[in-house]
Formats: sequence, C-alpha cells, structure tokens
Amino acid sequence: MYINSLVGDWERILDSVFKDQKVLDNLGHINRLYRISPIKIYPEQENVFKAFKECPYSKLSVVILLQDPYHDGSATGIATANSNNTRILSPSLKIIRDTIYREVYKLYSIGEAERLAIESQFDPTLVSWARQGILMLNTALTVEAGHPQSHQSYWSRFTELVLRKLSDINSGIIYCLWGKYADAYSIYINSNSNTILRCTHPAYASYRGLPWDCTHFNDINKYLKDFNNTTIIW
Repeated sequence: MYINSLVGDWERILDSVFKDQKVLDNLGHINRLYRISPIKIYPEQENVFKAFKECPYSKLSVVILLQDPYHDGSATGIATANSNNTRILSPSLKIIRDTIYREVYKLYSIGEAERLAIESQFDPTLVSWARQGILMLNTALTVEAGHPQSHQSYWSRFTELVLRKLSDINSGIIYCLWGKYADAYSIYINSNSNTILRCTHPAYASYRGLPWDCTHFNDINKYLKDFNNTTIIW
C-alpha cells in the first residue's frame, strides 16, 4: 500500500505518523488481510484514506470523529457517507441529513419549493463537506464485513498520533466527537487551543427511532463565523 500517494497535501503532516513502527506493523497486517482474509474488508482498499484525500489539509477547520466504517458494504472511506448512486441512505447518514434539515434549514417550517430545492442539494458522498475543510474520520478506517469494531485495535495508534499531531500544530480546530469510541480520543486533543463538541453517535438515535439531538451543525457555523468569518454549506 503506497500510503503517501493517497493522502494528498496531508503527506507532510502525516509523515511522522506513517513512520511510527506500531502504525507500520498494523498497516502491514491490514494490507495482508485485504489480500488473504476470507472475510471481506471495507471500504475498498484504495479508499481507506479517502477522508484525507478529499479534505485538503490547507482548508481543515473541522474534524468529525466517529467509530468505524459501515460493515454492510456501503462504506466509502469518508465516515458516514454513501455513494452517489445510493437509493436508500444508511441509517446514520439519514438521521444526520434529517437533523440538518431540522436544525439548520428548518425544512418543516418553510415552503414546499424551498424545501425541495434544499433536499435536492444534499450530497450523500459528503465530498462537498470534505472540500470545505471537514475531515470525516472514523477511529478505525477499516472493518470486517458484518463485524463492527473488528479493526479498532489496528487503528488506535494511528488515530491517536493523527489527533496528537493536529493538536500540536493547529489551533482553532473544531472537533466533534460522536459516540463513546470517538470521545475516548479526546485526551489527545488540546482543548485549550481547540474546540471540542460531544454528542451521541447518530446510529444510537437511529436504531431507537429517536430524534438525534445534535446541535453541532449550527454550533460549527457559529464558531467559524466568529473565528474566521466563514460558514459551512451543509
């Protein structure tokens, strides 16, 4: 796996991470699993680092951290995203979209034409978010088919080092930690110079048929507006 060719302008930032011996050992093991495992590994190997590739480091303003990729075959390499030709959104992505409609665009209190216009613009690939500087990252970047959390141990060192590195060299980054697996990594983030927002994982609400009480989309835009006079188009 030729790592550095897959992460775009993150290469300089992640160079020391990819030189860590434990990271190298784990990546070597994952590479072997893609070749020999009788169980399918998701996402496709060429998309393992897609979240970095699609989010230019030069634009980074938000890190949204979750658990691991979809284990049903719909993982794309960007956390919670679906492919562009998806007919039915994954439960997590659907509740994220519905929360944005409710909290940001107030779709339930606007006219039909405006509602349809906003709905038609939703990007299930989340590439449009990534290109605005949102790193949609899982704590584990691979998973066995049908076995959530199966690769957590292979990625813990990588995720720790990435967060440490970002925290050391950046200030003003907004970190959204969705779920207990993501929240466990808060110890590697400098909360004095960055903003940490916490919420349950969207799947938690989805599986229980509950609204997802996450205000982070509006919160992010408020922080960015105050910090550098920008906002995210969700």
